Amino acid sequence: MYTFSGWIKLEGSSSALVTARLAPDNSGTRCIGTVLARSDCWSFLKGGFTLDWPTQTSVIFFQNADRTPMKITVASGSLQPFTMDQWSMHQKDTIRKRRKRMATIHVADPHGTRVVGATVSVQQTAKDFPFGSAIASTILGNDAYQKWFVDRFNAAVFEDELKWYSTEPASGLLRFDVPDQMLAFVRSHRVMVRGHNIFWENQDATPRWVKGLSPEDLRSAVNTRIQSLMTRYRGEFAHWDVNNEMLHYNFYEQRLGPNATADFFSVAQDADPLATLFMNEYNVVETCDDVSSSVDAYVARLKDLRAAGAVLEGIGLEGHFSKPNIPYMRAVLDKLATLNLPIWFTEVDINNKFDAQTQAVYLEQVLREAYAHPAVSGVMLWTALHQGGCYQMCLTDWNLNNLPVGDVVDRLLQEWQTGQATGPSDAHGAYSFSGYLGEYVVTVNYGNTSAQSTFSLSPGDETRHITVQI
Repeated sequence: MYTFSGWIKLEGSSSALVTARLAPDNSGTRCIGTVLARSDCWSFLKGGFTLDWPTQTSVIFFQNADRTPMKITVASGSLQPFTMDQWSMHQKDTIRKRRKRMATIHVADPHGTRVVGATVSVQQTAKDFPFGSAIASTILGNDAYQKWFVDRFNAAVFEDELKWYSTEPASGLLRFDVPDQMLAFVRSHRVMVRGHNIFWENQDATPRWVKGLSPEDLRSAVNTRIQSLMTRYRGEFAHWDVNNEMLHYNFYEQRLGPNATADFFSVAQDADPLATLFMNEYNVVETCDDVSSSVDAYVARLKDLRAAGAVLEGIGLEGHFSKPNIPYMRAVLDKLATLNLPIWFTEVDINNKFDAQTQAVYLEQVLREAYAHPAVSGVMLWTALHQGGCYQMCLTDWNLNNLPVGDVVDRLLQEWQTGQATGPSDAHGAYSFSGYLGEYVVTVNYGNTSAQSTFSLSPGDETRHITVQI
């Protein structure tokens, strides 16, 4: 595994998207990084790759993404190799620092005297890190599916049920009964839920009746859409994907003007000021071959929207992976992290062109890298279960028997939680442990007496101290 970086400057063009490509033995090339380079300043390119095929010589070269000839100057290039074990050790070290915290339980009697030899048992009751999955209407009335879901996940997103074509299939015909029921389900189990989505720039995902509207009627319709959706669900959804996949499509902006998206964000913010509003896009982190959604294009669009007054506070990365390039994934996350906004993987899956075992291997790579990155605030799988299958990847069959990717998810969920920690209070009346961030209950037994208390492990570098009186 290799990380790669360098400073890039152009001659012959004011700006251009430059790609770094890897050519092993001059047979085919792979994109390993991109940067929107300029002629008047140096731009930082960061990428990476894994050499997972036999080769004697590999060449890294740079070119304009559209192949237009120009002079590209590279300075301070860096190529750093890592073994798989070294990469894994770095992930584990980051998890220890960012996803866990040391805690000490102090046991004392009513006079404040420390109690030695008490039995201290600590149990995690809720996780701090949101890890969830898409759900569909198929979960309604399906008790087994509901139990399976809440036993695993603390976050959800509705696959299609909030999209405009679902809630208003014809002009003025509002249908919120299904999302209402789905919301009642997640609310009853204290599962946080993302709002997906208000608009989708893809014309093929636009309601048929909307496509023929005049610009004036379309503007009225989109304002009604935001108001009807956001007023009904004000305070219910933690996030909203405001204008889905705007780097790839432009149905609304083509008809309403370049400021349409900024207007959407402003109206949505007014309608539900407590919701975090997101960009949501694919092929930002999955590959660097898609010139529409390079990491710099994402950053530039986000900054433009904020400059236009949009209250945009979340980075949504869909995560529809084929074969993942994990070093490149980390490079993109590092670059996005400089924006100091929460990063969410919103629709993670692995393409079904791979067999089930390969999907499982690739999914584990993606999830481990996402969970280990300190800027990632949550992960959602795009695995809503239907009798005929899932979008690309199912965790189980229709009878809820695990498939290989389901085994991966269950194993990681078990790994990323604190099992019951038990031990005696020491000579100082204390018991210490390292726990994953979240909510806990501690039980202390000493002789014929016992006491119980709850506490939280929130992010922090210092040891958390909890006193239990017995």
